[in-house]
Amino acid sequence: MGAEPDAQKLRDDLEQQGVEVQEFWLDATAVTNEAFRGFRKATGYKTEAEKFGWSFVLEMQATDEAKARTNATVKEAPHWLAVPGAWWRYPQGPGSGIADRLDYPVVHISFNDAKEYCKWAGKRLPTETEWEFAMRGTSLALAPQLCVWRSLPEPHLNLWQGAFPHSDAALDGYAGLAPARAYQPSKVGLYNMLGNVWEWTGTWYAKSSGQRVLRGGSYVDSPDGSHNHMVTCATRMGNTEDSSGDNMGFRCAKAVEGAPKLSPRGYQYSQVKKKRPPPGVGDPLKDGGKAAQELVQAIAAKEGAEGLQKYMDRMGMGADVMMAGDAQKKTEERKRRMMEQAEAAAKAAADAHSFDDLRDEDIDKTEL
Repeated sequence: MGAEPDAQKLRDDLEQQGVEVQEFWLDATAVTNEAFRGFRKATGYKTEAEKFGWSFVLEMQATDEAKARTNATVKEAPHWLAVPGAWWRYPQGPGSGIADRLDYPVVHISFNDAKEYCKWAGKRLPTETEWEFAMRGTSLALAPQLCVWRSLPEPHLNLWQGAFPHSDAALDGYAGLAPARAYQPSKVGLYNMLGNVWEWTGTWYAKSSGQRVLRGGSYVDSPDGSHNHMVTCATRMGNTEDSSGDNMGFRCAKAVEGAPKLSPRGYQYSQVKKKRPPPGVGDPLKDGGKAAQELVQAIAAKEGAEGLQKYMDRMGMGADVMMAGDAQKKTEERKRRMMEQAEAAAKAAADAHSFDDLRDEDIDKTEL
Protein backbone atom coordinates (compact mmCIF):
# COMPACT_ATOMS: atom_id res chain seq x y z
CA MET A 1 0.00 0.00 0.00
CA GLY A 2 1.24 3.50 -0.81
CA ALA A 3 3.25 5.19 -3.54
CA GLU A 4 6.02 3.33 -5.32
CA PRO A 5 9.51 4.32 -4.05
CA ASP A 6 10.57 5.55 -7.51
CA ALA A 7 7.23 7.17 -8.39
CA GLN A 8 6.68 10.91 -8.54
CA LYS A 9 5.80 11.85 -4.96
CA LEU A 10 2.64 13.85 -4.36
CA ARG A 11 1.99 16.00 -1.31
CA ASP A 12 -0.30 13.53 0.48
CA ASP A 13 1.37 10.29 -0.66
CA LEU A 14 2.10 7.52 1.82
CA GLU A 15 5.38 5.67 1.96
CA GLN A 16 4.89 2.16 0.64
CA GLN A 17 4.28 -0.60 3.20
CA GLY A 18 3.11 -4.18 3.14
CA VAL A 19 -0.31 -4.55 4.81
CA GLU A 20 -2.82 -7.29 5.61
CA VAL A 21 -6.55 -7.00 4.98
CA GLN A 22 -9.44 -8.90 6.52
CA GLU A 23 -11.84 -10.06 3.80
CA PHE A 24 -14.75 -7.66 3.26
CA TRP A 25 -17.49 -6.69 0.84
CA LEU A 26 -17.37 -3.43 -1.12
CA ASP A 27 -20.18 -1.93 -3.20
CA ALA A 28 -19.61 -2.21 -6.94
CA THR A 29 -20.36 1.50 -7.42
CA ALA A 30 -20.43 4.73 -5.53
CA VAL A 31 -23.81 5.35 -3.89
CA THR A 32 -26.16 6.76 -6.52
CA ASN A 33 -28.77 9.51 -6.45
CA GLU A 34 -31.47 6.86 -6.62
CA ALA A 35 -30.11 4.96 -3.63
CA PHE A 36 -29.62 8.12 -1.58
CA ARG A 37 -33.13 9.27 -2.48
CA GLY A 38 -34.45 6.04 -0.97
CA PHE A 39 -32.53 6.83 2.21
CA ARG A 40 -33.98 10.34 2.31
CA LYS A 41 -37.54 9.15 1.78
CA ALA A 42 -37.18 6.49 4.48
CA THR A 43 -35.56 8.68 7.12
CA GLY A 44 -36.09 12.34 6.22
CA TYR A 45 -32.36 12.88 6.74
CA LYS A 46 -31.01 16.29 5.70
CA THR A 47 -27.43 16.56 4.54
CA GLU A 48 -25.05 19.09 5.95
CA ALA A 49 -25.03 21.01 2.66
CA GLU A 50 -28.80 21.45 3.08
CA LYS A 51 -28.40 22.63 6.65
CA PHE A 52 -25.57 25.02 5.79
CA GLY A 53 -27.55 26.31 2.80
CA TRP A 54 -24.70 26.00 0.28
CA SER A 55 -21.98 23.80 -1.16
CA PHE A 56 -19.10 24.03 -3.64
CA VAL A 57 -19.73 23.73 -7.40
CA LEU A 58 -17.13 24.00 -10.15
CA GLU A 59 -17.90 27.23 -12.02
CA MET A 60 -17.92 25.51 -15.43
CA GLN A 61 -20.57 23.05 -14.17
CA ALA A 62 -22.70 25.59 -12.28
CA THR A 63 -26.07 26.65 -13.67
CA ASP A 64 -26.61 30.23 -14.78
CA GLU A 65 -28.91 30.74 -11.78
CA ALA A 66 -26.17 29.47 -9.47
CA LYS A 67 -23.63 31.87 -10.95
CA ALA A 68 -26.07 34.75 -10.57
CA ARG A 69 -26.62 33.97 -6.89
CA THR A 70 -23.03 34.03 -5.71
CA ASN A 71 -19.67 35.69 -6.17
CA ALA A 72 -18.15 33.81 -3.23
CA THR A 73 -15.17 31.69 -4.25
CA VAL A 74 -12.14 29.99 -2.74
CA LYS A 75 -9.32 32.55 -2.71
CA GLU A 76 -6.69 30.10 -3.97
CA ALA A 77 -9.15 28.43 -6.39
CA PRO A 78 -11.65 30.97 -7.76
CA HIS A 79 -13.11 28.34 -10.11
CA TRP A 80 -14.89 26.81 -7.09
CA LEU A 81 -18.11 28.69 -6.29
CA ALA A 82 -19.84 28.59 -2.92
CA VAL A 83 -23.37 28.18 -4.31
CA PRO A 84 -26.46 28.83 -2.15
CA GLY A 85 -28.99 26.04 -2.66
CA ALA A 86 -26.49 23.47 -3.99
CA TRP A 87 -26.96 20.03 -2.44
CA TRP A 88 -27.49 16.46 -3.63
CA ARG A 89 -30.90 17.17 -5.19
CA TYR A 90 -29.49 20.21 -7.03
CA PRO A 91 -25.91 19.10 -7.79
CA GLN A 92 -25.05 22.01 -10.10
CA GLY A 93 -26.98 24.55 -8.08
CA PRO A 94 -30.49 26.00 -8.41
CA GLY A 95 -32.05 25.11 -11.74
CA SER A 96 -30.40 21.67 -11.92
CA GLY A 97 -31.82 18.33 -10.77
CA ILE A 98 -31.38 14.58 -10.64
CA ALA A 99 -34.45 13.32 -12.48
CA ASP A 100 -32.23 12.33 -15.43
CA ARG A 101 -29.25 11.45 -13.21
CA LEU A 102 -30.57 8.77 -10.90
CA ASP A 103 -27.73 6.45 -11.92
CA TYR A 104 -25.04 9.06 -11.21
CA PRO A 105 -23.06 9.17 -7.97
CA VAL A 106 -24.70 11.27 -5.29
CA VAL A 107 -22.54 14.31 -4.54
CA HIS A 108 -22.39 17.18 -2.04
CA ILE A 109 -22.04 14.47 0.60
CA SER A 110 -19.97 15.06 3.73
CA PHE A 111 -18.27 12.34 5.78
CA ASN A 112 -21.01 12.70 8.39
CA ASP A 113 -23.71 12.27 5.72
CA ALA A 114 -21.99 9.18 4.34
CA LYS A 115 -21.71 7.67 7.81
CA GLU A 116 -25.43 8.14 8.44
CA TYR A 117 -26.32 6.49 5.12
CA CYS A 118 -24.05 3.52 5.87
CA LYS A 119 -25.65 3.10 9.30
CA TRP A 120 -29.11 3.02 7.71
CA ALA A 121 -27.99 0.53 5.06
CA GLY A 122 -26.34 -1.78 7.60
CA LYS A 123 -22.91 -1.08 6.17
CA ARG A 124 -19.92 1.18 6.86
CA LEU A 125 -17.29 3.21 5.08
CA PRO A 126 -14.20 1.28 3.96
CA THR A 127 -10.89 1.96 5.62
CA GLU A 128 -8.19 3.52 3.50
CA THR A 129 -6.33 0.20 3.47
CA GLU A 130 -9.42 -1.67 2.28
CA TRP A 131 -10.06 0.94 -0.40
CA GLU A 132 -6.57 0.64 -1.89
CA PHE A 133 -6.62 -3.16 -1.65
CA ALA A 134 -9.87 -3.17 -3.65
CA MET A 135 -8.49 -0.65 -6.14
CA ARG A 136 -5.47 -2.79 -6.88
CA GLY A 137 -7.80 -5.71 -7.45
CA THR A 138 -6.42 -9.19 -7.94
CA SER A 139 -2.93 -7.97 -8.88
CA LEU A 140 -1.36 -7.04 -5.54
CA ALA A 141 1.90 -6.10 -7.21
CA LEU A 142 0.19 -3.51 -9.41
CA ALA A 143 2.24 -0.32 -9.34
CA PRO A 144 0.21 2.84 -8.67
CA GLN A 145 1.49 4.57 -11.80
CA LEU A 146 0.05 1.77 -13.96
CA CYS A 147 -3.44 2.80 -12.87
CA VAL A 148 -3.39 6.16 -14.60
CA TRP A 149 -5.64 7.02 -17.54
CA ARG A 150 -2.85 7.70 -20.01
CA SER A 151 -1.66 4.06 -19.91
CA LEU A 152 -4.99 2.65 -21.08
CA PRO A 153 -5.86 1.98 -24.74
CA GLU A 154 -9.28 3.57 -24.32
CA PRO A 155 -10.98 5.70 -21.65
CA HIS A 156 -11.62 3.73 -18.48
CA LEU A 157 -12.11 6.58 -16.04
CA ASN A 158 -13.47 10.09 -15.90
CA LEU A 159 -10.78 12.77 -15.62
CA TRP A 160 -10.32 16.27 -17.01
CA GLN A 161 -8.84 16.67 -20.48
CA GLY A 162 -8.28 20.23 -21.63
CA ALA A 163 -7.36 23.64 -20.26
CA PHE A 164 -8.52 23.51 -16.63
CA PRO A 165 -10.82 25.00 -15.42
CA HIS A 166 -12.40 26.52 -18.53
CA SER A 167 -12.42 23.73 -21.12
CA ASP A 168 -13.01 19.99 -20.76
CA ALA A 169 -12.60 18.17 -24.07
CA ALA A 170 -14.51 15.18 -22.63
CA LEU A 171 -12.28 12.67 -24.43
CA ASP A 172 -13.45 10.11 -21.88
CA GLY A 173 -17.06 10.68 -22.96
CA TYR A 174 -18.15 13.01 -20.18
CA ALA A 175 -17.72 16.67 -19.27
CA GLY A 176 -18.37 16.72 -15.55
CA LEU A 177 -19.69 13.67 -13.72
CA ALA A 178 -20.24 10.29 -15.36
CA PRO A 179 -22.78 7.60 -14.38
CA ALA A 180 -21.75 5.32 -11.55
CA ARG A 181 -21.42 2.36 -13.95
CA ALA A 182 -19.69 4.21 -16.78
CA TYR A 183 -16.83 2.26 -18.41
CA GLN A 184 -15.88 -1.35 -17.79
CA PRO A 185 -15.50 -2.68 -14.22
CA SER A 186 -12.21 -3.82 -12.74
CA LYS A 187 -11.23 -7.49 -12.53
CA VAL A 188 -13.06 -7.73 -9.22
CA GLY A 189 -16.21 -6.01 -10.53
CA LEU A 190 -15.73 -2.47 -9.20
CA TYR A 191 -16.70 0.62 -11.20
CA ASN A 192 -14.99 4.00 -11.25
CA MET A 193 -12.66 3.55 -8.30
CA LEU A 194 -10.47 6.24 -9.88
CA GLY A 195 -11.76 9.57 -11.16
CA ASN A 196 -15.37 10.79 -11.28
CA VAL A 197 -15.85 11.47 -7.53
CA TRP A 198 -13.62 11.46 -4.48
CA GLU A 199 -14.74 8.74 -2.08
CA TRP A 200 -14.79 9.08 1.71
CA THR A 201 -13.08 6.46 3.85
CA GLY A 202 -13.38 5.90 7.57
CA THR A 203 -9.68 6.57 8.16
CA TRP A 204 -8.41 9.66 9.94
CA TYR A 205 -6.15 11.87 7.86
CA ALA A 206 -5.08 13.76 10.96
CA LYS A 207 -7.11 13.55 14.15
CA SER A 208 -5.72 16.87 15.30
CA SER A 209 -7.28 18.60 12.29
CA GLY A 210 -10.52 16.60 12.30
CA GLN A 211 -9.93 15.46 8.72
CA ARG A 212 -10.78 12.14 7.09
CA VAL A 213 -9.12 10.52 4.08
CA LEU A 214 -10.71 10.60 0.64
CA ARG A 215 -9.41 8.40 -2.16
CA GLY A 216 -9.52 8.06 -5.93
CA GLY A 217 -9.54 11.60 -7.30
CA SER A 218 -12.40 13.08 -9.32
CA TYR A 219 -13.44 14.43 -12.70
CA VAL A 220 -11.47 17.66 -12.10
CA ASP A 221 -8.16 15.82 -11.71
CA SER A 222 -5.59 14.80 -14.31
CA PRO A 223 -3.63 11.71 -15.35
CA ASP A 224 -0.25 13.46 -15.14
CA GLY A 225 -0.69 16.04 -12.37
CA SER A 226 -0.72 18.96 -14.81
CA HIS A 227 -3.62 20.34 -12.79
CA ASN A 228 -5.10 19.34 -9.45
CA HIS A 229 -4.26 15.78 -8.34
CA MET A 230 -2.43 13.19 -10.43
CA VAL A 231 -4.75 10.21 -10.25
CA THR A 232 -3.14 6.87 -9.32
CA CYS A 233 -3.97 3.97 -6.99
CA ALA A 234 -2.18 5.91 -4.24
CA THR A 235 -3.93 9.28 -4.71
CA ARG A 236 -5.37 10.59 -1.46
CA MET A 237 -6.32 13.80 0.29
CA GLY A 238 -7.79 14.91 3.61
CA ASN A 239 -10.84 17.05 4.29
CA THR A 240 -12.95 18.03 7.28
CA GLU A 241 -15.91 15.81 8.16
CA ASP A 242 -18.49 18.45 7.22
CA SER A 243 -17.01 19.33 3.81
CA SER A 244 -18.89 18.70 0.57
CA GLY A 245 -18.74 19.56 -3.12
CA ASP A 246 -19.95 18.48 -6.54
CA ASN A 247 -17.07 15.97 -6.82
CA MET A 248 -17.38 14.27 -3.41
CA GLY A 249 -19.27 11.00 -2.88
CA PHE A 250 -18.76 7.59 -1.26
CA ARG A 251 -19.29 3.84 -1.50
CA CYS A 252 -20.07 1.39 1.28
CA ALA A 253 -18.25 -1.61 2.71
CA LYS A 254 -19.37 -4.48 4.92
CA ALA A 255 -17.73 -7.25 6.92
CA VAL A 256 -18.09 -10.81 5.64
CA GLU A 257 -20.41 -12.71 7.96
CA GLY A 258 -18.87 -15.84 9.39
CA ALA A 259 -15.33 -14.89 8.35
CA PRO A 260 -12.64 -15.89 10.85
CA LYS A 261 -11.75 -13.07 13.22
CA LEU A 262 -8.19 -12.05 12.56
CA SER A 263 -5.99 -9.12 13.50
CA PRO A 264 -4.57 -8.00 10.16
CA ARG A 265 -1.57 -5.69 10.13
CA GLY A 266 -2.84 -2.39 8.77
CA TYR A 267 -0.89 0.59 7.55
CA GLN A 268 1.39 2.11 10.19
CA TYR A 269 0.88 5.85 9.85
CA SER A 270 3.64 8.21 10.88
CA GLN A 271 3.03 9.83 14.25
CA VAL A 272 5.81 12.39 13.83
CA LYS A 273 4.63 15.94 14.42
CA LYS A 274 6.45 19.02 13.24
CA LYS A 275 7.69 21.17 16.09
CA ARG A 276 6.53 24.76 16.19
CA PRO A 277 9.26 27.39 16.57
CA PRO A 278 9.18 29.34 19.82
CA PRO A 279 7.44 32.75 19.88
CA GLY A 280 9.48 35.56 18.39
CA VAL A 281 11.27 33.33 15.86
CA GLY A 282 10.68 33.88 12.16
CA ASP A 283 8.56 36.50 10.44
CA PRO A 284 7.22 39.10 12.92
CA LEU A 285 3.89 39.37 11.14
CA LYS A 286 3.25 35.66 11.64
CA ASP A 287 4.62 35.64 15.19
CA GLY A 288 2.27 38.41 16.32
CA GLY A 289 2.81 40.88 19.14
CA LYS A 290 4.12 44.45 19.06
CA ALA A 291 6.63 43.73 16.29
CA ALA A 292 3.81 42.61 14.01
CA GLN A 293 1.80 45.77 14.70
CA GLU A 294 4.78 47.99 13.96
CA LEU A 295 5.57 46.13 10.73
CA VAL A 296 1.97 46.42 9.49
CA GLN A 297 1.90 50.14 10.24
CA ALA A 298 5.23 50.70 8.48
CA ILE A 299 4.23 48.84 5.31
CA ALA A 300 0.78 50.50 5.19
CA ALA A 301 2.29 53.97 5.65
CA LYS A 302 4.83 53.40 2.89
CA GLU A 303 2.87 51.36 0.32
CA GLY A 304 -0.78 51.68 1.33
CA ALA A 305 -3.41 48.93 1.64
CA GLU A 306 -2.49 47.47 -1.76
CA GLY A 307 1.16 47.14 -0.81
CA LEU A 308 0.28 45.54 2.52
CA GLN A 309 -2.00 43.06 0.74
CA LYS A 310 0.79 42.08 -1.66
CA TYR A 311 3.15 41.54 1.26
CA MET A 312 0.68 39.33 3.11
CA ASP A 313 -0.08 37.31 -0.03
CA ARG A 314 3.64 36.84 -0.66
CA MET A 315 4.14 35.59 2.89
CA GLY A 316 1.19 33.18 2.62
CA MET A 317 -0.88 34.88 5.29
CA GLY A 318 -4.20 34.32 3.46
CA ALA A 319 -5.80 37.49 4.85
CA ASP A 320 -7.58 40.37 3.11
CA VAL A 321 -6.52 43.98 3.66
CA MET A 322 -9.11 46.74 3.24
CA MET A 323 -9.87 50.26 4.38
CA ALA A 324 -12.67 50.98 6.85
CA GLY A 325 -15.06 52.13 4.12
CA ASP A 326 -14.43 49.03 2.08
CA ALA A 327 -14.96 46.86 5.15
CA GLN A 328 -18.36 48.47 5.75
CA LYS A 329 -19.39 47.86 2.14
CA LYS A 330 -18.28 44.25 2.37
CA THR A 331 -20.30 43.78 5.56
CA GLU A 332 -23.44 45.19 3.91
CA GLU A 333 -22.91 43.00 0.85
CA ARG A 334 -22.50 39.94 3.08
CA LYS A 335 -25.79 40.72 4.85
CA ARG A 336 -27.57 41.05 1.48
CA ARG A 337 -26.20 37.71 0.28
CA MET A 338 -27.20 36.03 3.53
CA MET A 339 -30.78 37.21 3.06
CA GLU A 340 -30.82 35.89 -0.51
CA GLN A 341 -29.34 32.58 0.65
CA ALA A 342 -31.94 32.24 3.38
CA GLU A 343 -34.75 32.84 0.88
CA ALA A 344 -33.23 30.34 -1.54
CA ALA A 345 -32.78 27.74 1.20
CA ALA A 346 -36.41 28.15 2.28
CA LYS A 347 -37.61 27.64 -1.27
CA ALA A 348 -35.33 24.62 -1.75
CA ALA A 349 -36.60 23.08 1.49
CA ALA A 350 -40.19 23.49 0.34
CA ASP A 351 -39.39 21.95 -3.05
CA ALA A 352 -37.54 19.05 -1.44
CA HIS A 353 -40.35 18.12 0.93
CA SER A 354 -42.71 16.75 -1.71
CA PHE A 355 -40.39 14.97 -4.19
CA ASP A 356 -42.88 15.97 -6.89
CA ASP A 357 -40.13 16.21 -9.51
CA LEU A 358 -39.49 12.44 -9.29
CA ARG A 359 -42.33 10.00 -9.85
CA ASP A 360 -41.88 6.63 -8.18
CA GLU A 361 -43.31 4.77 -11.18
CA ASP A 362 -40.53 6.18 -13.37
CA ILE A 363 -37.75 4.81 -11.17
CA ASP A 364 -36.11 1.45 -11.62
CA LYS A 365 -36.49 -0.44 -8.35
CA THR A 366 -33.64 -2.82 -9.06
CA GLU A 367 -30.94 -2.40 -6.46
CA LEU A 368 -27.67 -1.23 -7.97
